[in-house]
Amino acid sequence: RFDTSGLPRYSVTHDIPEHEKYCQGCGQRYHGMGQDVSEELGMIPARYYVIENICMKYACRVCNTAVMSPKPKLPIPKMIAGGSVLTDIIVSKYHYHLPLYRQSKMMSSHGLMIPDNTLGNWVMKSGEALSKIYDALWVILKSRYLQVDETPVKVLESDKNGYIWTYYAPHVGNGLVVFEFSETRSGQVAEERLKTFTGLLQTDGYSGYSGLRKRQDITGLGCLSHARRKFAEVVKITNDKEGIATELLEGMKPLYALEASMRQEKMTFHTRKRLRQKIAWPIIKELKKWLFTQQKTVPPKSQLGKAIAYTLNQWPYLITYLRHGMAEIDTNYVENKIREIAIGRKNWLFIKGPKSGKIHALFFSLVLSCILNDLNPRVYIHYLLTKVHELRRGDIDPSVLLPHCIDRDMLIQFSHEHIEFCRNILNST
Repeated sequence: RFDTSGLPRYSVTHDIPEHEKYCQGCGQRYHGMGQDVSEELGMIPARYYVIENICMKYACRVCNTAVMSPKPKLPIPKMIAGGSVLTDIIVSKYHYHLPLYRQSKMMSSHGLMIPDNTLGNWVMKSGEALSKIYDALWVILKSRYLQVDETPVKVLESDKNGYIWTYYAPHVGNGLVVFEFSETRSGQVAEERLKTFTGLLQTDGYSGYSGLRKRQDITGLGCLSHARRKFAEVVKITNDKEGIATELLEGMKPLYALEASMRQEKMTFHTRKRLRQKIAWPIIKELKKWLFTQQKTVPPKSQLGKAIAYTLNQWPYLITYLRHGMAEIDTNYVENKIREIAIGRKNWLFIKGPKSGKIHALFFSLVLSCILNDLNPRVYIHYLLTKVHELRRGDIDPSVLLPHCIDRDMLIQFSHEHIEFCRNILNST
């Protein structure tokens, strides 16, 4: 059964005709004996509307002066799109992965003919208006622990692959994710971005992170899941359920069981470190000995040999998490966030160029960081679009509008006011 407790409810009473309220046998009028209540899930289709902003003018016949009420300011000057429409386009694209050409077709079914390139221009302008929010998101560089990963994306202007870099700070609020677009996978991208960062940096074994791992003010951590995945691929290829790769996977299970238990119990960093030292460390030592033994019997150029070599080469970084309670055993979470990019990429296929790449990074960052911090992306982004002029003038600090800092009561009030406005629109038509 679906949970409908958060939805508005409308009661419709169904009664029988008056003449049927009499008994067919004796003619006596039936007496009421209660009600039978059932539920029906419904929806109101999307409805576009036009607000005519009528600004009253007044003049003084004596002094020959005039005044007029100020015009409401739209998020994008000199464009017809209001905040609610811009929000719907942005959320549909970056949360639900609907490409703009498809949104344009959907609008046409409501009698609204807006080309997808116009929608694209609106998204770009909205992103530019919120650029200070993107800059403020890099507060994550002040955290003591980051996970970083990257994924390719097609760039239309250069007809080459660009890259979306993902920086995840698990302990800023309930977590903040910031994406960055680059035309290259060079390690210099992350090195430049993280030049002010100090602390724990968790990545996979990509050589582009080697420079960062060598810094004295950074402690490099590896990803046990990457090592585990290489053995899982061997099992998949060979279909050997009792071989060396399967044995290694079984040996890692207690490590992940411990992590799951600690996460479920919401243990402190200190307790996590203590239990890892007590329970995980002996398992890790035995796994390393076992890997060295197996390496002597496995052809080094085989898939299994490469998996063992990768794991042993990364070993100093793979076990560093044992010494730091705030760190995770792997980078699975940041990879899951990158998967959001991959899902969207199947729909929107490419990024036009570096300029649009930055806008993509901004809105993906906002949507996913909202989800992490239990905010409704639609309400949050709509609210941000009402603040673009204050941001431009410098009347508001963008850091107070970040998902983990924003006044939630203010968002709730904004949401209720918008719902009431929509209700009035529906009642007037």
